[in-house]
Amino acid sequence: MWADVSHRVRLVLAIPVLKDWRLRLLAAPLALLAGAALASDNPPIEYLDEDTGATVTAVEEPLVFEYARRDLAANGHDFATLAAASVNRGGKVEYVLIVYFWSTVDPRMRTDTLPAAEPLVIQADDRRLTLKLRGHSAHEAGIGLPVHAPPVGNAAPNVYGTDLATVRFIAAARQLALLADSDGTTLTYELWTDRRPALRAFVRHMSGEE
Repeated sequence: MWADVSHRVRLVLAIPVLKDWRLRLLAAPLALLAGAALASDNPPIEYLDEDTGATVTAVEEPLVFEYARRDLAANGHDFATLAAASVNRGGKVEYVLIVYFWSTVDPRMRTDTLPAAEPLVIQADDRRLTLKLRGHSAHEAGIGLPVHAPPVGNAAPNVYGTDLATVRFIAAARQLALLADSDGTTLTYELWTDRRPALRAFVRHMSGEE
C-alpha cells in the first residue's frame, strides 16, 4: 500500500511546470488523489470492546525497537514493541502506551533478564520522556483484546499513561530510542521497525484532523 502511494506521489511530483492551462487542469486531480491516498494510509484500528464496554482505538502498526544480543547468539535480538491506544468510556478518553519486552534469544542461553517496566524513557530528538507505569494489564485500562502482542513468547504488557500531545511529539520526532533498565544497566533500544506513519495517522484521527 505504502509503495503504491509513494509511486503515485512520484508521478505527481515528476510532472514538469506546465504552461498549458489544460494540462494543469489534468494534473490537479492527480495531486488531489495522491494527497487523499496519503491521508487514508495506516488508519487506526477502532472497535467497541464487548468485554470492557469501551471504544478502543489503536495504531494500525506498532513501533519496534531492538537491542542486539550478538554476545548470546549470532542473530540474537531483544525487542521492545510500543503501541499507542485510546480508551473512550462514556465520553472520557484516556491515552496509553503499551510496551512489550521480548526476545529471539533462547532463555536457556542468557543469564540476564529482560528490562524492567520502570524506569522506561523514550528518547525523542533532544527530549527524554519518562513513562509512568499504570500496570501490567491492558484489561484494567479498558482494553480486553491484546494490542499488537509480540509474535513469539508470552510477554506481559506494560501499560503507561500518556496524553495526545505526548503521542503527537513522539510521532513527529526525527530520532527515537527507548532507554530501559536491566539489572542496573541502562540499555538503548534503537528503532528497528519504523511505523511512525501509523502513529501520525492515529494522532490525526484522535484530534479530528482527518
